Amino acid sequence: MNLTATRRVLITGGTGNLGRRVVTTLDSNRAVVPRILSRRERPSREPSHHEWAKADLTCSELGAVVRGVDVVLHLASEKRQGDADVFATERLLRAARAANVPHIVVISIVGCDRIPLPFYMSKRAIEMAVRASGVPWTVIRVTQFHSFVERLVSAAVTLPIPTPIFADLRFQPVDEEEVAEHLVEIALGPPGGDSPDLGGPEVLTLAEIAATWLTVRHRPATLLPVTVDAVKIEPQGVPQVEPWVMGVLEGYRDGLNLLRGTATRTRVTFADWLRRGDAEQAVHRADEQAARGGALAP
Repeated sequence: MNLTATRRVLITGGTGNLGRRVVTTLDSNRAVVPRILSRRERPSREPSHHEWAKADLTCSELGAVVRGVDVVLHLASEKRQGDADVFATERLLRAARAANVPHIVVISIVGCDRIPLPFYMSKRAIEMAVRASGVPWTVIRVTQFHSFVERLVSAAVTLPIPTPIFADLRFQPVDEEEVAEHLVEIALGPPGGDSPDLGGPEVLTLAEIAATWLTVRHRPATLLPVTVDAVKIEPQGVPQVEPWVMGVLEGYRDGLNLLRGTATRTRVTFADWLRRGDAEQAVHRADEQAARGGALAP
C-alpha cells in the first residue's frame, strides 16, 4: 500500500513471537511508525524510529499509549490467563474509543466458537467486546502456528521414556511470518469487520506432524500413537479426563479448528518451516563462531 502520510501503528504484544515479526514487516514501509507497547523498559538496541510505550494493559493509564495512533494491532495475550486478556482488551477498547482511534485489529483463533478450551472461550469473549466497542474494527481468526504444533511433538520427544501422543488430532498450522504479513496488510487497510480466516496450506494429523518432525530432525521414533477414542475407556467406571478436556480433544480430532468456507491459505508447509528454522540456526551458529574467532584474532 502506498501511503501519503506517516501513520502510527500501535502493536500490543510487540515484543512477542508474532509481534516482533509484525514490527519487522512494518519496518519495510517508511511511511509507518511502529509504537510498541510493552511492560518492559525500552531495550538499548531498539531502533530509534520505533516509538516505545511502557504500560500494562491491565492497570496502566492508556490514554497516552493510544493517543495519535492510526491503528491498534492487538496481539498481547497472557495465554494462560484468559479472563485477564478479556479485561485488558476491554480497557484498551475504552481508551481507543475515547481517543477516536480509527481502526483496531484483533487476532483470534479459528474454532474459538466450537472448541471448549477456556483460552478459546476468552478469545470469543474478546471478539464480542470488539464488535460492541464502538471502535471501527477488524477481527481475523488464525489457525495454530507451526511453532505450537512443533512444541506438541518436541515436548513429548524430550521425555526419557516412550510418550503417547494423540495421533488423530488434526491441525492446519500456519507460518508466523506469513501471519505477520497478512496482519500488516489488514492494519494498513480500512476496517473490515470479520476478515476471512487465515490458515496453513495443509491439514495434518498429529501423527503426520510427528513423523515430519522426526524425519527433519533425524530423530528416532519414540512416540506411541493413541487415539482420542482410547481415552473414553473408563477403567472401574472412573473417567480418565475431565469432560471439557474430552470436548477439546474431540474438537481437534473432528477438525473444528480447521479452515472452512471462505478463507485464506498461506504457502509455507510445516516441513518447509522446520527446514528454514534449521538453516537460520546454522547461520546464527556460524556468525557466533566467526565473532568469537574475530575477537581472538590478533
